[in-house]
Amino acid sequence: MARAPREIPTETLLLVTRSGLFDPAHYRLQCPPGALEGQDPVAHYLREGWQQGLDPSQGFATRFYLERNPDVASSGANPLLHYLQAGREEGRAALPPERERLLAAADCIDPPRAPTPAEWAALEATWTPDPRPPVLDVIVPVYAGFDETMRCLYSVLAAPQRTPFRLLVVDDHGPEPALRAALRDLAARGLIELHATPQNLGFVGACNLGMALHPERDVLLLNSDTEVHNDWLDRMHAAARRRPDTGTVTPFSNNAEIFSYPRANRDNWLRLGLDDAALDRLAAEANPGGEAEVPTGVGFCMYVRRDCLDRIGLLDEANFGKGYGEENDLCRRAAAAGWRNILAADVFVRHHGAASFGASKAARVEAAVRKVEELHPGYGQLVSDFITANPMQGYREALDLARMGARAGGGGVLMVTHDWGGGTERHVRDLSALLEAEGIPAFTLRPAPDSPGLLKLDDPLGREMVNLRPYSVARDLPRFAEALRRLKLRLVHIHHLAGMPEAAADFLRLACARAGLAYDVTLHDYMAACPRITMIDRGGVYCGEPALESCERCIARDGSPFGHPSVWEWRERFGRLLRGARRRYVPDADVAERLGRHFPGLGFTLRPHPEPALPERPATATAPAPGAARHVVVIGAIGPHKGSVLLQELATRAQRRALPLRFTILGYTDRDDALRAIGNVAITGAYEEAELPQRLAELAPDLAFFPAVWPETYSYTLSAALAGKVYPVAFGLGAIATRLRALGWGELLPMTAMLRPDTVLDALLDCQPRPLPEEGRARVAEGLAYPGLLGRYYGLEAEQEA
Repeated sequence: MARAPREIPTETLLLVTRSGLFDPAHYRLQCPPGALEGQDPVAHYLREGWQQGLDPSQGFATRFYLERNPDVASSGANPLLHYLQAGREEGRAALPPERERLLAAADCIDPPRAPTPAEWAALEATWTPDPRPPVLDVIVPVYAGFDETMRCLYSVLAAPQRTPFRLLVVDDHGPEPALRAALRDLAARGLIELHATPQNLGFVGACNLGMALHPERDVLLLNSDTEVHNDWLDRMHAAARRRPDTGTVTPFSNNAEIFSYPRANRDNWLRLGLDDAALDRLAAEANPGGEAEVPTGVGFCMYVRRDCLDRIGLLDEANFGKGYGEENDLCRRAAAAGWRNILAADVFVRHHGAASFGASKAARVEAAVRKVEELHPGYGQLVSDFITANPMQGYREALDLARMGARAGGGGVLMVTHDWGGGTERHVRDLSALLEAEGIPAFTLRPAPDSPGLLKLDDPLGREMVNLRPYSVARDLPRFAEALRRLKLRLVHIHHLAGMPEAAADFLRLACARAGLAYDVTLHDYMAACPRITMIDRGGVYCGEPALESCERCIARDGSPFGHPSVWEWRERFGRLLRGARRRYVPDADVAERLGRHFPGLGFTLRPHPEPALPERPATATAPAPGAARHVVVIGAIGPHKGSVLLQELATRAQRRALPLRFTILGYTDRDDALRAIGNVAITGAYEEAELPQRLAELAPDLAFFPAVWPETYSYTLSAALAGKVYPVAFGLGAIATRLRALGWGELLPMTAMLRPDTVLDALLDCQPRPLPEEGRARVAEGLAYPGLLGRYYGLEAEQEA
């Protein structure tokens, strides 16, 4: 009588089910037909599946865990339960290193799957054998890995080539009957040339068998866990035959040591935003005919010319046994005989892992390294020197740029800006998000961190753009112009040049001209006219924009963030940039009027910053109790140009005069300790943008004071106060004044009050807040959007669908 299956406690079933490490679909694929009939897959694994070496998911390797942890194996404990109850906390690995990538499956490439019958049928409907005599053999040694091998062979057959070749498979007597049967079936259908070994020869022996079969042909050794695309073999053949002294050719891959992309000498499993066929096409477009001489090839996909083999012989089976290191030895023998080993930079081949070797890879690598060094003294140093010199960098960079260009699709926008944060950064971020929402990629160019004189290109939403070298403003004009061409941009949008060399304005203008690109400029402040940026003189307030001679004396005497440049030369340089722009945007009419005085004849386009529609919020303040201090909030990061010096003086005088005023800095200043010490100032510290409305509402201030002593060009903090219906008080200067006049709300103080703190204090005490008019409320609530940003903001029509 059959015994009833052992019952699994409910809490154990729940532990496994909720762990995220049991995938029923993955588990079913490993079980023989009918094995799970009438059974819960989780219970089946816990009872017997683990003893059969089945994996509960791609995230946990049963046999690996037991082999790595003999104490668990000897205890008879279920390996997954041990891992969940203790092993994970103890830091024990759930996967071998080559499979750790599966822990982040959402971000990583999928493991290969064998082609479906429908895929094979579609292939055979169009595939015909090449009647021409083959000039090379693609040799695939096969030992194990059904899915990987079938996908590999299918990819070779599905990629038509001009070069006549034969797909030669060596069945090396592996342990998988289904795989061996599938190979025989492919051979019977005429799709492959199959040679089966009577016993397992090992990887090197299988390769040598294949290479010896047709001594008149070149060979390409291809691992059974690779995938190829497009006209990959034509490009490999062209690389091998471009020069008579080329012996071996290896392409780029995700997992190929010095040939790895995007990160060299790493296994790259992250998705890159496009499939492998597209990545291979980009390699062909970005690096046509590109090559670099290398110390060794890598055997996952290595082309070897027959005349080279005739000189140096086959792989060294005696020294390298079942595989690993044999290709390094062959390449060093080729180099010693005068042959070149090269990278084919215009080919990308996916390498899924080590299906041909199994779990013994690490030990074989270590032994191979020692043996290669013994046979070829200095090999390790040669490879180390090669990695340091990094001659493949330019090709990897070109492929990064090609990926960015593919994402742009002829419609991207490059945002040029500083790394100082603030309102400029927010505007760039907001514009970029709006563009991306409309399917228009937004890239950035900024000063390279800790590298004066260099500019760093980036794709904030791109994956693994790790090869983009910074551009020297002094030396890299042609290289940067070429990068602009490769990016396939629609427009360059220059926001700010702070932190860049003085020559950056001409550098950008000339690079755009060379690339045939238009550029726009947004003026976020007055840097174009004033090296001090804010038009504040040594008196600490707005200078009044005197004649050029006074500006020269100011900069010569007091300097600027950029040293002591000549003001006339400074304005000439920016004038060239502005004159060359397609459009010059300003966020407020006051900015256009002010800059127009310094750059006569230039037109400016008014573009207030986009801001989202805001929910209706009740007024924050209530009528203060008799005798209570009036609560004044100052919002933002308050430095000297934002009025921190004046604010300190106001708080000090208010305390001295015992005025019923208290201040809260919703943010921070450049003098927090000094302000707190006065006694009537509270400072909240930095805030996240999304928190601001709620934090402002919680403070419930009576007034919002804007102590800026320079002509602001927009002010996001004013927008926050308006949205919160906090009555604003400011000086009658710049964009804040323009915006408040347009709303008919708030209190504007004369500019002379900047120098009269007591006048400001009296105004803060005496002003009578009133509700925001209905028309102004509607305008504030609706925000400012530019639906169809290319048309409404940039004045560009969206590209028509082809």
